[in-house]
Amino acid sequence: MTDFNMEFKDMNGKLVVIIEGDIDAYHSAEFKKTIKEKIATCSGATMVLDFSSVSYIDSAGLGSLVAILKEARNSGKNVVLSSLKPGVKRIFEMTRLDKVFKIVDTPEEA
Repeated sequence: MTDFNMEFKDMNGKLVVIIEGDIDAYHSAEFKKTIKEKIATCSGATMVLDFSSVSYIDSAGLGSLVAILKEARNSGKNVVLSSLKPGVKRIFEMTRLDKVFKIVDTPEEA
């Protein structure tokens, strides 16, 4: 099991979350809880999830992301995904979640 870590940075008024590790059944509950708390407390309207260090996401991780998106929208905020590796991006395309989430190449584009 790989280590899972999140680092929070402020970039031009957006909260950037640098995720390291797999977003899977082992980590998705902690991931969702931490991000939802940040949504509630951050002042900016946009949260960017930087996936550059995420090589795997499973259905539990996708479920957490959908819950996070719903929470953000209910709070009047946006969630943008950036820097998806090809394998992870393919999962979003296969599940059609690439139509639900805004996906950009770099955090700066969000």
